[in-house]
Amino acid sequence: MSTLRMHKTGSDSPAPAHSKQSGEKSSLWTGRSRLITVVLAVAAAGALAATAVTMSSSNAKTATIPAGTRLVGALDRSVSTERTDAGASVQLETTTPLRLSDEVIIPAGITIHGEVTHSEGGGRISGAPELTLRFTRLTLEGRDYRIAADPWRVKGKGDTKESIAEIAGGAVVGGVIGAVAGSATKGAVIGGILGTGVAVATKGNQITLPAGQRVRIRLAEPVTVRYTPQSS
Repeated sequence: MSTLRMHKTGSDSPAPAHSKQSGEKSSLWTGRSRLITVVLAVAAAGALAATAVTMSSSNAKTATIPAGTRLVGALDRSVSTERTDAGASVQLETTTPLRLSDEVIIPAGITIHGEVTHSEGGGRISGAPELTLRFTRLTLEGRDYRIAADPWRVKGKGDTKESIAEIAGGAVVGGVIGAVAGSATKGAVIGGILGTGVAVATKGNQITLPAGQRVRIRLAEPVTVRYTPQSS
């Protein structure tokens, strides 16, 4: 009888029920603690990101560029009445800061988007070549703004005895070789700025504005933008 009892109470006997429950509870709490740790880590990362965004946006300022402001930008590509058709896109990029006041200075790098709306080569029948650009949008620090600007137009003028200002390093084959006829002496500053409504001396019957040519446009309506001031 005693032998039988010893066998039943040996090491092969099942563990008490309360021991299993304790192990299950321990595993459950371990899983929960891991989950809580992950959630807290994600929340902390989100809080840091939100703080960074807030700090970055807090440096931005708002400014209104008034109607009548003249923006000067460099062409991103060559535009020609010979090779560029109406509908082709064009872009200008400002290379100097836009100073609206002593306190408001918008950094360089404004991209002004537009398109060719009229492109016509010259000839005996068609007359002088003409080129018209219209700009409708600007991009500043990744934000897009609709703008209204006066159309930018130039018209070719045949060889004349009047003095002209050479631009873009002199004559461009079949293209622009001068600014407003009679407005400056020959050999004036190379790379001059072309405004709208000018008559340009041409070689041949085409107008070509080389990439990098600086163009001045005028805003017809004000536009409000956000920008980050340059650090002094």
